[in-house]
Amino acid sequence: MGAERAAGGLTPPFLRGHDHALGAGGPVVLVFGDYEDPESADAWRGIAALRERWDGFTAAWRHLPIGELHPRANGAALAAEGAAAQDRFWDYHDVLLARQESLSVPDLLTYAGEIGLDVAMLMDDMREGRHAERVLDDVRSAVSSGVRATPGVFVEGIALGGWDAELVEGALRAAA
Repeated sequence: MGAERAAGGLTPPFLRGHDHALGAGGPVVLVFGDYEDPESADAWRGIAALRERWDGFTAAWRHLPIGELHPRANGAALAAEGAAAQDRFWDYHDVLLARQESLSVPDLLTYAGEIGLDVAMLMDDMREGRHAERVLDDVRSAVSSGVRATPGVFVEGIALGGWDAELVEGALRAAA
């Protein structure tokens, strides 16, 4: 969002065991995203569209809530991790990106109920900060990799800057 994006490369490993990832192999595209950032949503929609045409890569998401610009992004990231604890990260992730304009705590809990999450458990997770370290770990990864704005996009550890569908697809296909 107008700020400087990644200038270098991703600090290895490119895909960590606890990352949220889709795909079973091939080159890795990683997005550092913020649930309130329209550009992060565009990037993820672009990756989803590419996966519909070609599934020869792994797509991963790491949280980078930019609180100065998006005051509800951190709460959304914490809620997404609560959904992950209930094995529903991707369902909830998609809802959050589709409803970026409404990410208050009541909204987050409503969405959780709509997709069948245990809302009381999610509320407890958020209140207790059970997944704060997980989100902070993603933020640390972004900072150590030079990401200063969302979306931060990497293919095989190389920073591509923001979202550019042709550039990302070309880099993935070249790495395959």
